[in-house]
Amino acid sequence: MSDLEGRLEELTQQVSQLAVQLKEVQETLRLVGDVQRFSRLRELLSAGDLDAADQETARLLMDELAGSGGELSPEALERCPAGPLQIIDALWHSSTSGHQGFAVQQRLYRDLGGSRDTLIAQDQELFLRFSQRVGWPLVEGVGFAMPEQEELTVPVATAVDAEGVVLEGHMPLRCWATDYGLKAANLLMARLIDVFAA
Repeated sequence: MSDLEGRLEELTQQVSQLAVQLKEVQETLRLVGDVQRFSRLRELLSAGDLDAADQETARLLMDELAGSGGELSPEALERCPAGPLQIIDALWHSSTSGHQGFAVQQRLYRDLGGSRDTLIAQDQELFLRFSQRVGWPLVEGVGFAMPEQEELTVPVATAVDAEGVVLEGHMPLRCWATDYGLKAANLLMARLIDVFAA
């Protein structure tokens, strides 16, 4: 190998290392911005205000996913960036001793036999069982269809176990209530499985 080829190989390796370092710096800068963006959610959870924290979670996701017209599409749910989901989940997880959050929700769904295949098939019965497991309010006689976000109140009093503890995976709740019903719920759950399933 000539000196020129050796130097070229060395420079190529340096460029690769710099690209990795640049990506790490960009990620760090993004996280600094996220600290500010997610600070209200952290404060609400620290104060134990689950209802307001749930509203803030839905707002954060809507801001992240809504199109230019402010509409949330199923396609946006399917492409939801992992970063915000992970940050929101970490805040819920740490504030609730690991009982609430997206990672818990997808784990509970999979514990009931849920998978990407059941989501593709839009298994209504399985999603209904999951919804009952986490204590979500449903529209009677419709299957999986939550009330509108504006009408949805967090029914903590009815979503508690025998010891009075909020059912595991109950929260966040409002981000699941969309105009697209089961279709959107399936897409969001599929994304959660992609992001959180080990």
